[in-house]
Amino acid sequence: MRRILALVFFAGTVPLVASSSALATATSVLSCTSSHLVVSHGVEQGAAGTSYLPIVFTNTGSASCQIWGAPGIQVGTLVKSVFTPVGPAATNRNKGAMGSLHTVKKGGSIAVNLGLTETGNYTPSTCVAKPVNAASVTLGNVVHATLRIPASTVCTKIASTSTGLLGS
Repeated sequence: MRRILALVFFAGTVPLVASSSALATATSVLSCTSSHLVVSHGVEQGAAGTSYLPIVFTNTGSASCQIWGAPGIQVGTLVKSVFTPVGPAATNRNKGAMGSLHTVKKGGSIAVNLGLTETGNYTPSTCVAKPVNAASVTLGNVVHATLRIPASTVCTKIASTSTGLLGS
């Protein structure tokens, strides 16, 4: 006899029905660790005064792993392996939203866009633009990476960079 376990979520979400064996399988996927993930960037795309650079998290581990949240991203300069922050850290476009849990298969990737607003959109005295060529990316205790990014400029007095939840 097969038992069915029903979980009900409130606030208008659809109830989820799953067998107990499916739940056991879902919970057997471990959280991603720093040894599972490599951080890189994709191809920059522009739109209406902001360019978006995908920050990509690739699972190089031996099995699927789970990850969630909004990474902290600070742009800056990288000279001879020394990272120097420039301007405020990227603001989270999804502040207050709950991140979804993502299962990243072996060899699979998940990304978040780093938004870089054109510094010319601001008055020079409000912005004070400086060049950047790198980003420091953190995600809890899992990710601490510094990578080169395409050369750009950011404001040093106000946040001109943004990020969001993984997968958004």
